[in-house]
Amino acid sequence: MRKGLAIFFGAAFLVLSACIQTPKADMEAEKAQVKKVVDQIAQAMEAEDVEAISAIVAHDADMVNFGTDATERWVGWDALQASIEQQFAAFDNQQVSVRDQVIKVGASGTTAWYSQIMDWNLDAGGEVVNLEGMRASGVWEKRDGKWKIVQMHFSVGVAGQAAEY
Repeated sequence: MRKGLAIFFGAAFLVLSACIQTPKADMEAEKAQVKKVVDQIAQAMEAEDVEAISAIVAHDADMVNFGTDATERWVGWDALQASIEQQFAAFDNQQVSVRDQVIKVGASGTTAWYSQIMDWNLDAGGEVVNLEGMRASGVWEKRDGKWKIVQMHFSVGVAGQAAEY
């Protein structure tokens, strides 16, 4: 009799455990949401819309972002915002196209990362500038139900290897 009760309670425990597991995130839906916000970066750049960028970037004092110039390392939202405003004031006719976009969502459904290749064409100081093949990557966190950029990195590749291997 005791053996039967032990088996019954063991089976009941397993069934109940399976029923009360926390639901897993719908990874495809999360990936689609992340893609939507990643694509907003290019749209906001073309529109020179600082507010749109502000809405999708975490305003953390310790977030770190890198631009294409060796001196472009911004710590915190305030530093990044100042640079974005300066760039938008200096650039006209920005056109951004994206290719080779890869988006991954972590198993928790609350962290994601992306990489993509961008062609960024603009007018700066009366000259046309074509930044073709610019690399962009970043990390996202889901905060209060919204995806926020917590780190971005932009770079322009150089022809050839910096050090041959």
